Amino acid sequence: MKKWIGWIILGTITLFSFCFRPTSKLDTLFPSPGFEKGWKWDGKPKHYSPETLYQYIDGEADLYLSYGFQALSTLLYYWHSPEDTFVVVDIYDMGTPLNAFGIYSNFRHPEYNFQNIGVEAFVSEYGLKFAKSQYFVDIKLGNFSERCQRAGLVIATEIARRIKSPEHLPKELELLPLDQQKPKTLRYVKNEMLNHGFLPGGVEARYFTSEGEALAFVVIFDSLQQAVRGFDEFKTFYTLTSGNALPTEGFPGEASFAIRTPYHGILMAFRYARYIGGVQDIEKCETGLPLLQTIFENLKKQEFPKAKK
Repeated sequence: MKKWIGWIILGTITLFSFCFRPTSKLDTLFPSPGFEKGWKWDGKPKHYSPETLYQYIDGEADLYLSYGFQALSTLLYYWHSPEDTFVVVDIYDMGTPLNAFGIYSNFRHPEYNFQNIGVEAFVSEYGLKFAKSQYFVDIKLGNFSERCQRAGLVIATEIARRIKSPEHLPKELELLPLDQQKPKTLRYVKNEMLNHGFLPGGVEARYFTSEGEALAFVVIFDSLQQAVRGFDEFKTFYTLTSGNALPTEGFPGEASFAIRTPYHGILMAFRYARYIGGVQDIEKCETGLPLLQTIFENLKKQEFPKAKK
């Protein structure tokens, strides 16, 4: 009898050794192979930290780290053979919903095929990407088959369902007005807004104007003092490199400037509280002024914590 009990215990241990035991919070978001008949896991999830991310995505690790990357779990699903029909699922913990949307917005393009998965997803024959809460999910398909395409959508939908969080955009993205905003161009930039090392992050989007399109942006500072200093550096940079200052009559904000730049047409900017708002890629100030004013009015309506003195 004892011998039989021993075999039962050994068999139970062996069985459970082949089961998927989540070792991190991210692992609980992976659907089980039962999401569709014939699909299996290839081993267990692999985990990466900020220190080891380079081992997995060497070429893009710096981008993820700049957006506050915390952890990654990756798992391969396959149908019959890992070398034939497979789906690779990467789940990134980016720390905050804003960071997750920021990294997602770095990859999207207005002409992509979008789906209502998570906050938003875009889908192609190569895979799909979406953001929800603090997570960014990247699903890569092993081939172009209908089976792979269907599996990718099912897995993405199930992961989004398992993320217990409301599906809405981070509030900071409301700093820019929706009116005349070109769809799917809104981005959150974590650092060095407009590629200036002396500026922090912010939000930007393309807008339709009477001339065509323009870029509008809001730079977000932690304090009023930093905003004042940042605006002065911003203005000084363009004054020294361009020198073609323009009148700012009718501009909103507590300080403002306009200047014709070598590569982005006219740049118009103002400072309000702990923000810099601006418009570029226009040929006449009259074209950008209504948008500039709308940004200013929109900033005044935001219910954000007051800037630190």
